[in-house]
Parts: sequence; C-alpha cells; structure tokens
Amino acid sequence: MLLRGKVAIVTGATGGIGKAVIHKLCQEGARVIGIYRSQNAAAEKFQAELAESGFEVSFYKGSVCDGIFVSNTVKSIIEKYSSIDVLINNAGITRDAFLPQMQSKDWKDVFETNFHGTYICTREVLPHMLEKECGRVVNIISISGVIGKEAQTNYCASKGAVIGLTRLLSRQYSQKGIYFNSIAPGLIETDMIDTLPDNKKADIINSTNVRRMGKAEEVAGAVLFLCSSLSDYCNNTILTIDGGLLR
Repeated sequence: MLLRGKVAIVTGATGGIGKAVIHKLCQEGARVIGIYRSQNAAAEKFQAELAESGFEVSFYKGSVCDGIFVSNTVKSIIEKYSSIDVLINNAGITRDAFLPQMQSKDWKDVFETNFHGTYICTREVLPHMLEKECGRVVNIISISGVIGKEAQTNYCASKGAVIGLTRLLSRQYSQKGIYFNSIAPGLIETDMIDTLPDNKKADIINSTNVRRMGKAEEVAGAVLFLCSSLSDYCNNTILTIDGGLLR
C-alpha cells in the first residue's frame, strides 16, 4: 500500500471529487480525515459506506474559511494521530458571472472558500509537516484557473491565486521535504456541474480529445500519485486531468 500509516486531511469531503479521493486514499492504507461544511446527511451516508468497506474515516463539520475551526480541528487530529502527512485542499464553490454582472458578495464568497480556505488549512497544517520535514500538499484547482473560462471571473481568479500560492510554497519548503502540487481537472462528473446547461457540457466534451467527461475516480488517481512516493520528483507541478482539452 502506497500510503500505509499516513494521515491525510481532505477538504470538500462530501463532494464528488472529495469522496473519490477519500476512498482512494483509504484503499492505499491512509488514515483519512474529511472536512465538510453543510451536508450532514451526505457525510453520514458516506461514512457508513466507508465503514461497510472496512475503512474508518473521521469527519469534521465546519468551514475551511473559519480559522478557529480549522485550528481546533488540526489540534484534534494531532492529539489523535500525532502527525499530518497529507493535505488535500479540495473545497471549492462557484458563483459564475461575467465581470460587469459580478456581485461583490459572490466575488468575496468564492475567494473566501477557494483561496482563503486553502491558505488557512495550509497555514495550520504546515508547522506540523515542518516538524517532521516531510509532507505533501495537493491543491485541487481547475483547468479554468489555468486557461481562464468565460463567465467564471471570480472562480478563475481564485484558482489562479491558488496556483500562485502553490508555486511560492513549493519553492520555499521543498528543501524541508514538503512538496506542493496542483491538479487541474476539466469537466468532471460531479454535482458541481449539474447546473451547467446540456449544450455547454456538449461543447466542452466536443473540445476534448477523448470526447467524454472525466470521472472523479480519475482525479483521485492523480491525487494518489502526487501524495505518494511515486511522485518524489514532482514539485510545483500542475497536473491536468482534462481529457486533452483543446485550448
């Protein structure tokens, strides 16, 4: 098993990608902690499904934007497991609009979760990784944050900010044994895309080489790669999982 005994935190734990990542890390022997914001029923159902498969996962409810909650959660994890080896910053939201129509609250809400939440979680976990001089941080961004996408002004900007943060931290801490990488999924079959009109989905699918949407499990496989010894020479990497999207 690639992650036997490793302790991993996954934010956005009840979303499609978050669930797939948690399941994949459990399969590889990790002790996983999921953080979710509001979906109690989904978290309880998922936890029961994991238990049926023999996986014990702890879930914490709260916002990644809440520094006190994140700090207390990290302290609780350290008290229980003594270390944190992997952090997957996956929590994210969308409030799409073109810039002239963008509401200030929507701009702030998206940045608060997508960028500020990543900053807070990383800030709280990093000292514990520095103590061991070992750790992996994987930030789930989006292909939109890499290439830009119409009507996703705040989303693209927030994910672009995460890319900048990842680059800085990878340079600053790689010699301490802590690697920072990003994954940029394209169109993935999750609840987040349910509101996307079918014609828009079709346009994106037809713009890929493989002519289909991606699966959350395929993103999870990439996450496993970047938080395991298989990627020991990967740092400051943006791994795109987009089916060969034509840019």
